[in-house]
Amino acid sequence: MKMSLGRRPLVLGLAALAALGVVTAACSSSTSSSTASKTPSSTASKLPSASPTAAASPTASPSGSASAQTITVTGKNTSLVLDASTAQALKNAGVQISPVSPATAASSGGISFPITGGTLTQAGLKGTITHSGGLKFTHSGKTVTATNFVLNTTQGILSATVNGKHVPLLAVNLSKMIRTTSGSEIIASGISSTIATSAAVLLDAKLVVKVFTKGLPIGALTVYVTSKPA
Repeated sequence: MKMSLGRRPLVLGLAALAALGVVTAACSSSTSSSTASKTPSSTASKLPSASPTAAASPTASPSGSASAQTITVTGKNTSLVLDASTAQALKNAGVQISPVSPATAASSGGISFPITGGTLTQAGLKGTITHSGGLKFTHSGKTVTATNFVLNTTQGILSATVNGKHVPLLAVNLSKMIRTTSGSEIIASGISSTIATSAAVLLDAKLVVKVFTKGLPIGALTVYVTSKPA
């Protein structure tokens, strides 16, 4: 971020050499004038260039440091509202989805997962957000539980702990994300999600159903974040 001033004496030195060359040329005889006129130019050509471009090259772009600024996520929640057609398909197949505490059913009809921490970039909200609670999938006495959600906004993945392993659960699309603020709260809405391929295979196998197809729309995510400077 600092502009280098180390080349200014060089520029003054060149000017002094040039002036000396002019005086020498004026005082020399006609036979030696050609030699005297070549000496300053030859000396100057061996010295480094003090062009404005070279002098400005060490300057760093201010936008790079701004985009790298991060915030520490301190709390609030992520809400998932199930896609209407998927909710109907799951109901028809006899699959029930319910929250795992401390996640709760929201009054809007979705499920709210408490945020426990994370780190995001200030500019694009890129990073990770961790949650408590989870989802329970039930069918004919069989159950699959997914907990400890981690939303990775850089990779576009929401992963979860299933059967003791942390695996991708949802593919998350943030291309239409809308960022707004309410006081100290950051709200990221317009985030869509589909079932991850590996999760679809696992759920179908464990629940003995054929409803979790690749790319099945799961629903819309809205993230409510409070934070502090990292």
